[in-house]
Amino acid sequence: MSVATFEEGPLLGPSFFLSRTALRSLGLAHRDTYGAARPHPHAVIDGFLGERLATELAGVFPGATGAPWLRRDHPEQAARLGQLQRKAFDGVHGALRHLLAELSGMSFLDFLETLTGIKGLIADPHFRGAGLHLTLRGGHLALHADFNRDRTRALSRRLTVLYYLNPGWEPSWGGDLELWNADLSRCEARIAPVLDRLVVMAHGDTHWHGHPAALACPEGRGRATVAAYFYTAEASPDAPEAHSALWAPTRS
Repeated sequence: MSVATFEEGPLLGPSFFLSRTALRSLGLAHRDTYGAARPHPHAVIDGFLGERLATELAGVFPGATGAPWLRRDHPEQAARLGQLQRKAFDGVHGALRHLLAELSGMSFLDFLETLTGIKGLIADPHFRGAGLHLTLRGGHLALHADFNRDRTRALSRRLTVLYYLNPGWEPSWGGDLELWNADLSRCEARIAPVLDRLVVMAHGDTHWHGHPAALACPEGRGRATVAAYFYTAEASPDAPEAHSALWAPTRS
């Protein structure tokens, strides 16, 4: 079952939309697997948008010189490009920008709530720390646990979503997402970054993950990822009691 529907017009125009009905079915189908996954709750869903659309999106994913990337080269992460949200994804193809919008929309949020059981999820339209990522040959991302708060909105991080756009990715190139147990004694899951694969992971301060080995992909190729983070609000003891609309008295 495809989770994308299409309207008339060029495929690479903003003409595909995530189907709320199909995504609900997908969430139900993977709900038990998500909760039982080790070392922490996660789901790996192949064929998310379909090979045709995924291939088209991969074809317009910006290369190393195709966008105003910021590059990170540190012991923890090297040859990693990101931060296109600084300029509101200016210059990024409309189809990718449309995908980012769909990942923030009602249908996808309902899918995540069905899959994980977490209610009241909030997307981040600013994609702080997320958006488009490209790791080049020799690059890596050390094992880490993600930041836990959106300080601007005082929200708690709950989920990470990764969508891979890497056609023809070879196992020998590396780049598998590694999920390690809480005491960092062993890797319990490896997830290859292959085309049209969606990964949903629960957040936690001991949810160690990364791709720590240097990429061995050919020059001119990279590990392309679309990332989105999701949050929930915490109840405040000072918040006023909820009520419906307050209507002014009728004037005679």
